[in-house]
Amino acid sequence: MTPFDSTRPIRMMMASEFTHGSTARGLVGGFRALGWDVAEVDVLNFVVRGRSRMSRAAARLLWNNSIAEYNAEILRIAELNKVEVFLTIKGVNIARSTVERLRANGTRVVVFYPDVLFDHVGVDEAVLAATDLIVTTKSYHAPYLDTLVGPAGHAFVHHGYCPSAHSRRHAPNAIPYRWDIGFIGNASPHKAAHLAAVARAFPDQRFVVIGNGWTGLARGTPLAPHVLGAALTGDYFARAIEETRINLAVHHGEVGPDKWQDLTSTRTFEIPAAGGFMLHVDNDEVRALYEPGCEIDVFNSDEQLIERIGHYLTNEGERAAIAEAGHARCVPAYSLEARAGEIAALLMERGLLDKVR
Repeated sequence: MTPFDSTRPIRMMMASEFTHGSTARGLVGGFRALGWDVAEVDVLNFVVRGRSRMSRAAARLLWNNSIAEYNAEILRIAELNKVEVFLTIKGVNIARSTVERLRANGTRVVVFYPDVLFDHVGVDEAVLAATDLIVTTKSYHAPYLDTLVGPAGHAFVHHGYCPSAHSRRHAPNAIPYRWDIGFIGNASPHKAAHLAAVARAFPDQRFVVIGNGWTGLARGTPLAPHVLGAALTGDYFARAIEETRINLAVHHGEVGPDKWQDLTSTRTFEIPAAGGFMLHVDNDEVRALYEPGCEIDVFNSDEQLIERIGHYLTNEGERAAIAEAGHARCVPAYSLEARAGEIAALLMERGLLDKVR
């Protein structure tokens, strides 16, 4: 059991990227709202960043040293402040020796994993296996994590939205819509197939596709004229949602040897939080979060997707009422700050902390 002074707040440290709208930025606010003291160690303070060829070359040259300094700072801050809980997003660039030393000093090590696969650059399965708890946002990870860490070593908590970024700016009856139909997310062939069907069905509607990788994938297809050509982040990401009448939530498709496929994602929460009407791929998980036809709507085929878009383009009052109800269901219940409270409760339930102070 982690030793602590019950007269002081719980001492926590988070290590990740803390950009505006990020998972880490949302969670850290939640832990502070619980009354915890939280130190932030931002990996972006240790790596060379830039778009030029020289910057990229410098980043590669200094990478190992940068990550070593990042891990050294984690240990320094943890030992200086006698940190009780260390949480990192996906465990990216965290050394196994860092995890082992933290745990040897009595610090509980938690990984919050909001992604589909575990083969990302900087993610080490051996590091994940050495932690106290892996909290995943993907329900289908359970069999894999049972094998990796055992049932007691992992838990499921839904993802959420970051309140500081994913919020409304307009009154619901005064939204200056830029687009009728929109999709925001990284490109994949599975997504492109659905979105191309939409482009063919609604050639005269204002349709936008925003995210990384779309320019090449959409070239020569009906999607090409609708691609923004760049990703949007933070406040501008939220505004693109709010200023689009119908926001499509389509996931990547099957990935990896286990053919995992998302049921929900960050968009499941960010779209309603930002005031957007959401048309989401249908499944039991999203139905447990929202009531279709009242707070969002759903589809399970291209034909149904096109029919639902057509319906809501011609029924503005119904669409706006659903968007408002979806926002009310999502905010604040599905925020990352609320998820921080769920993680704190898990730590208590699993005996990793004695109590919340």
